[in-house]
Amino acid sequence: MALAIVRLLFGFSAACLAAGLVQVLFAVTPAEIANSEPTARGEIVRGAGMLWLLAATQSAVFASPFALVAAVLAEWLGMRAWTYYALAGLGIAIAGYLTQLAGETGERTVGNGYALSAFLATGLTAGLAYWAAAGRNARRPRRQSVPSG
Repeated sequence: MALAIVRLLFGFSAACLAAGLVQVLFAVTPAEIANSEPTARGEIVRGAGMLWLLAATQSAVFASPFALVAAVLAEWLGMRAWTYYALAGLGIAIAGYLTQLAGETGERTVGNGYALSAFLATGLTAGLAYWAAAGRNARRPRRQSVPSG
C-alpha cells in the first residue's frame, strides 16, 4: 500500500511538471529563444524555467482533487491503458479551461483557439506523463475465487 502511494505521488509530480512545461512552451516558444539576442537568451531561459515551476505548482493545486479521483479509480479497476490516462488528463484540462473562462471578467483572454489548444495539449501530455510514471503499473484487480462444489 505504501509503495502504491509513493508511485501515485511520483506519477502526479511527473504529470504536473509535464503540464507546466507544456504551458510554458505555449508562452515562450523555442523559436523565440533561438531568435533572441545571444545576450538575452540566458535570461529568457531562466525566466521560462521559473515560469515552468510556477505553472507546475498551479497545475498541481487545480488538478489534485480530480487527479486523485482518477488515480484511485484506475487503481481500483486496474486500469493500465494509456488511453484512460490521456482521456483523464484531457478531462481535467477541459475543466481547467472552463473554470478559467468562467472566472474572466471584462475582456476575454482565454476564450480563443490558442488557449484551448494549450490546455488540451497540457492535459494530454500530463495524462501520458502520469501513465508513463505510474499508471502503467496500476494494481491488477483481484480475481474472486469460485467455490468448487
